[in-house]
Amino acid sequence: MIAYLLLFGAWGTVQPDEPLPTPGELIRVAVPQLTDMREAGGEWPYEGVYRVAGEIPIGYRVGGTAIVGTTLLLAGSRDERATADAIQQALGFVLRGLDHPLMATSTENAYDVRVWGHAFALEFLCRVRAAGCASERLHSVNEWIGRLVEILIAEQIADGGWNYANHRQQATFVTAPVTQVLLLARAQGEKVPDEILARARRALEKSRTNSGAFVYSGFARQDDHDAGHAASGDPRAKVPGAIARSPACEATLMLLGGGSAEAVQAALDAFFEHWDELEKRRRQPGTHAGAYGIAPYYFYYGHRYAAQAIELLPASARPHERQRLLEFILRTRDGDGTWNDRVFPRSRNFGTAMIVLALLGERTPLPPRVVVQAQEPETQPASAP
Repeated sequence: MIAYLLLFGAWGTVQPDEPLPTPGELIRVAVPQLTDMREAGGEWPYEGVYRVAGEIPIGYRVGGTAIVGTTLLLAGSRDERATADAIQQALGFVLRGLDHPLMATSTENAYDVRVWGHAFALEFLCRVRAAGCASERLHSVNEWIGRLVEILIAEQIADGGWNYANHRQQATFVTAPVTQVLLLARAQGEKVPDEILARARRALEKSRTNSGAFVYSGFARQDDHDAGHAASGDPRAKVPGAIARSPACEATLMLLGGGSAEAVQAALDAFFEHWDELEKRRRQPGTHAGAYGIAPYYFYYGHRYAAQAIELLPASARPHERQRLLEFILRTRDGDGTWNDRVFPRSRNFGTAMIVLALLGERTPLPPRVVVQAQEPETQPASAP
């Protein structure tokens, strides 16, 4: 471990005359660092500015722990006791956290981050079940997977997506990952109706502007004939302000039977071209600020989903794009081999986990595809029992 830190821990910027470390080398340094970030009770809480009664909300604690658990499951060797123990501790915390009263189904029109916990907990539990490492907790894992699917279906907004800031209109950077975890659960036999996915596809399609960017929330177009000018006054809807979420949205549309490889490539090109605008907000205080209303927490979110989008390109294009992303990833790597996009030390676990998922490339499995026709919402989804 010390040797790897000495060899590769000093990469904060890319030196043109030195060979780049490989993704595998970077992962081998980062995974032990992630396990060491574990807090009491086996959790890796995500920390932002939002608090509930002065404390980090349970949705962030469950969601952050689930993201790290998924990362360790995909990146670490389960033959290594430290990694295996960390995965089991994450599983225990997530299952306990889901029983918290503030993790119950909610469609209240209020700022509430529990949807992040619901979504990433569902992904983690599906990955655990697929890996066969639930052990004596298998019954609880199966039960909670079914319940979380019902919860997310109930929490879908009438316009077809999901949001944490309100329950009036969808937010694209929430809709994309939630849709993806429902695709994963459906591939494992869970009941996710076509109409839920069709509404999500329609919501994302109506959120793309005529420049190819995706609006932050609501829609860019009201119908198929609208060129997407409705959000032109919002700086977050301009291409530089949307580069972190556009690859996620384009990837999700392809997984739903829409979109195109050309649109994915355009989103990736915009990500790299305007990356400096994203970098201006990394480790800065506040949330939506600057010329394009960018919040720091989009930084590594954007890298993780850019990596996913690369895997949806034609095979011949992927090596070049992976290398291009690697060079950008190395620009913000800390000396200890981790990544953090916030002013909070604790959020280092989230940044590092998202980058490891990006570095895994094709080893981070894509959610299975399903073709659904975009559908206008008719009624609010029924509440889960």
